[in-house]
Amino acid sequence: MSFRHFRAQLAVIFARFKYFMSGHPPNPSVLNLFPEITQEDSIRTWCGNAVVAENVGYARRGKILRVVHSKSNNGKNHEDIMFEVQLDGQTSWILTDRSAGGRNSTLSPSPSPSNSRTDLGVSSSSNTAYDRIVVPAFGKHDAILLWINDDPVTACSLKIHSNVSFSLADLAGLLPLVAAQATNYNPFAKQCYWYARAVYESIKRKYPSEETRGDAYDRRGKHAKLLPVPCKVSENELKLIQGAWLTRIEEIARVETISQVISRLKSFIDPH
Repeated sequence: MSFRHFRAQLAVIFARFKYFMSGHPPNPSVLNLFPEITQEDSIRTWCGNAVVAENVGYARRGKILRVVHSKSNNGKNHEDIMFEVQLDGQTSWILTDRSAGGRNSTLSPSPSPSNSRTDLGVSSSSNTAYDRIVVPAFGKHDAILLWINDDPVTACSLKIHSNVSFSLADLAGLLPLVAAQATNYNPFAKQCYWYARAVYESIKRKYPSEETRGDAYDRRGKHAKLLPVPCKVSENELKLIQGAWLTRIEEIARVETISQVISRLKSFIDPH
């Protein structure tokens, strides 16, 4: 067992012990950034669930602190985006990426989670894309690394300014819009590179932030054999995403929480 795997497993075991000692039973029906086990779901399902009345209040409280664009370090030539989220004084990490092959989402670990990280070298044709969210056990960054069986290298990152409000609900509005720009996975154009870059650049344009370039910056969007020229997102695509995102944020802002609905009903029933 590598040191990375041992460190990740130790972090999850410690978090699980702390969780059980707290006496709070798990509730899988509720949006949760600190699940007992790592959860994976399609962005359409997860983001849709994040902005319904039952969960939108929770999603609004989650503040995105940092956005990290990473490149695989295990030879798969894969790229993803990780988000550092702060909620009620706790910090969690979540991951989003694109792979080949549409599949049914799952809220429990698949037999080989890391297999969903597509290697461009073995994906030679277009098919339905699988755009997902991974929420690691207890929000631990190490649990993501264990799930994807990788320790990605940072290409670049955005530290969102502290006075800027960028919520998990806002993010839930963005990701399905990026996916909708290209529903099919194409290894030469609409692959994980395109998806990660579209998410990253959309956030960079909208929210004031401080950007840091990492060791893999010059290699992002590139594949040594298939894509020696970096894959990029067109200006038109980014404009379409931005416009639709602003509209979606306004729609989400109008969603009432359960407590607001109950309060309104009480006022209607008993206006005094």
